[in-house]
Amino acid sequence: MNRSSPSPSIRWRPAVQARTAPLLIGSALVISALVGCSVFSTKKTLLSDYDATRRSIENPTINDSEDGIFQPEGVTAEKRKGGDSFFARMGLTAKRRKDVTLAKARFAEGETLYDQAIAAEGTDRARLFREASTKFQEAAKNWQSSSLEQEALIWAAEAHFFAEDYYDAEQLYAKLNKEYPRNPYLDHVDSRRFEIADYWLKTDSANHKSFVVMNVSDPKFPWNDTGGHGKRVLERVRIENPTGKVSDDATMRLAVEDFQKGNYESAADTFADLRLTFPDSEHQFNAQFLELQSLLASYQGADYSSIPLTDAQARIKQMVRQFPQEASQKQDELNEAYSKIRFQMAERVWKQADYRYKRSENKAARFHYQRILEEYEDTPFAPRATEMLTKLEGLPDDPPQRFKPLVWMFNAGNEDRPWLKNPTAE
Repeated sequence: MNRSSPSPSIRWRPAVQARTAPLLIGSALVISALVGCSVFSTKKTLLSDYDATRRSIENPTINDSEDGIFQPEGVTAEKRKGGDSFFARMGLTAKRRKDVTLAKARFAEGETLYDQAIAAEGTDRARLFREASTKFQEAAKNWQSSSLEQEALIWAAEAHFFAEDYYDAEQLYAKLNKEYPRNPYLDHVDSRRFEIADYWLKTDSANHKSFVVMNVSDPKFPWNDTGGHGKRVLERVRIENPTGKVSDDATMRLAVEDFQKGNYESAADTFADLRLTFPDSEHQFNAQFLELQSLLASYQGADYSSIPLTDAQARIKQMVRQFPQEASQKQDELNEAYSKIRFQMAERVWKQADYRYKRSENKAARFHYQRILEEYEDTPFAPRATEMLTKLEGLPDDPPQRFKPLVWMFNAGNEDRPWLKNPTAE
């Protein structure tokens, strides 16, 4: 957070609350059109009402006038606009706190401690940052659903971040985004959360600990499952701010983490998500290249689905067209991957041909061997397919019928199965 930002008194200075609702503005338009009275002049009344309403929307807070009008903001306030819930009417829900004087005082104390922490060193630095965070959080609690609460939460999280209390900092960042999904600090918060998540993932990769091992002494890390918490934070960054500046970075980091851990199917899906969702991302080429590697690694053999191979082939073609310069730098890797794909696709056809040959279904076997010669002539299976076609010359198309009495008894001739008929025989 840039400390050169406006002072607190300016940042949460109360805005003038509009007295006229938007519906009344529309009514004034109608009356002005019908009556033409100068009282409802568009120039004098509507623009001023519009400006006042716009200001109240952009900075909804308290009016220091005698009326003390207060327009709350945040998810909690939005939920309560429809009236109190059953639990609130029964007195089971805490009321929203609003002690403006105390909140401002605590905020000012927090800023003083924050400035002292910046100038301090060693253990005093972390202690002062933690004390500042406590003051900011008290300020937020004493003026809930206000712009000051947003300011207090972001500064409280920043204080914990610089004190290297990363888990507490992340919790406060998450609280700010949950209560104020459209707060003005989204990109900054995402950057901080990305740094924390990346640190947790790297630490877990270097020194993985079991899920049951509890952390009770180091504030840098969560209670347990450091790697899992890192992935969770990155997922929340993607979901809460999908168009943010860090969303593509979070997606890429998640995919790379799965790739490094050997979760190739999940990695391929996440790389594809980045490719489709962030077409202008700087990670596009690397994402597609690693998606190709993930698809090849997730392929399980000729007995399983061919989708990874077909998708991998499509990735190579797209990379060559879309990124000719980068593709030329990876020419050897792409050529090797393309040759591997061709070999594995030919292997699938060869296995089908071999299966038909062993069942004496010679016509079907010829079809698959011929397909190898036509589509995969550059693979090692082509010469073998030529040999097999020579071997099948003169052999009957179908295997011999060994149960003719049963065929006669049930009248199960080829005329009942037209797909088995020889079209050249007619």
